[in-house]
Amino acid sequence: MKNLEGLFRSFETGIRSAKALKPNAYLRGIGLDYSELRIGFNSGQFHHRKPQKVKDEFESLGLLTKSYAPVRWETEMISYTVFGRYGLIFPLLDKDNTIVNFFALRFDLDSPKEEFLNDKGIYPAYPHPLTKRLYIVWSVIDCATLLQSKVLDQREAVISLHDGELLPQHQEAIKALHELEAIIMIKR
Repeated sequence: MKNLEGLFRSFETGIRSAKALKPNAYLRGIGLDYSELRIGFNSGQFHHRKPQKVKDEFESLGLLTKSYAPVRWETEMISYTVFGRYGLIFPLLDKDNTIVNFFALRFDLDSPKEEFLNDKGIYPAYPHPLTKRLYIVWSVIDCATLLQSKVLDQREAVISLHDGELLPQHQEAIKALHELEAIIMIKR
């Protein structure tokens, strides 16, 4: 999964690009700031000009899916459907703080679409073991909003459900909180 780390760094560079006008306008519109949170932008071009070996690796991670639409009529190039194309990307981490998953918010569609790359990891991260109060929210965007609001005290943490589901990694993270006094669920 080292590729997800490097790829996310490129997405973070993408959100800071002068060309990322629409993603930045959308972030302002929903009240999120990439300078305060780990947010990237996937223009959908991360695989361009890469050797086939790298594309195959991205495909094995679920970031690319072969498409049989022609790229150019005169070549035999393979076209791909890209996970989270033209979307805001948020990293999900494992207990070692390694990126193992992405959440994408494809904001530029007729109706914004939210999708996860896989079912691994927790957003924004596994809570600190000394957490006393844990907030569990419905979505990554709700979680990012709560994080950025700076209302959490020192021994409070927040995690996001995965498509509204409490997965085994969430349960594992909660069980590891030996000083936990309260869990607060915030529903939409």
